[in-house]
Amino acid sequence: MSIRTISHRSVVTFLALGLTSLGAPLALVGPAEGSANSLCRQLAAPKVAKALSLKVTGETAVSNGDVAVCWYRVGANSQAVFIRTQANDSVAGLRSDRANSTKQGEHPKTDLHFKPDSAFSTSIGSATYGFTYSVTVLKKRVEVSVGAVHTTLAKVETLTRLVLPLV
Repeated sequence: MSIRTISHRSVVTFLALGLTSLGAPLALVGPAEGSANSLCRQLAAPKVAKALSLKVTGETAVSNGDVAVCWYRVGANSQAVFIRTQANDSVAGLRSDRANSTKQGEHPKTDLHFKPDSAFSTSIGSATYGFTYSVTVLKKRVEVSVGAVHTTLAKVETLTRLVLPLV
């Protein structure tokens, strides 16, 4: 499994399975110190809660190298929502992430809501355990991934639209 896979695709899988111990692998990867803090402050829990129609009660920032991740708490799950950016990415990287999401069973589909930027959405889970949705967009050389449990793909797309102008 590549670092890209651990830092991006597994986030969706871990969310779908309700696992909340992904902080350590993410620290192996990741943007310039402070960029996650800045992004998380701009997208504080109340703004994320409104976009997703969820009760989001807090956020945590993780930065490392080119990757910044904001995790948001919903109920007892401290990693129920994520916003992830990766600077210095490319179309090849986006294609690789999409291929990895197929291997992980996340059912990627081209998402045309973000044209002219390239984007795909994923879903994983079941009616019994709940679904996790994510959207990944390549905006110039920054890949933005947004995902959440217990909401709809349309609401994850809404949150993604709030993130894109900030990167």
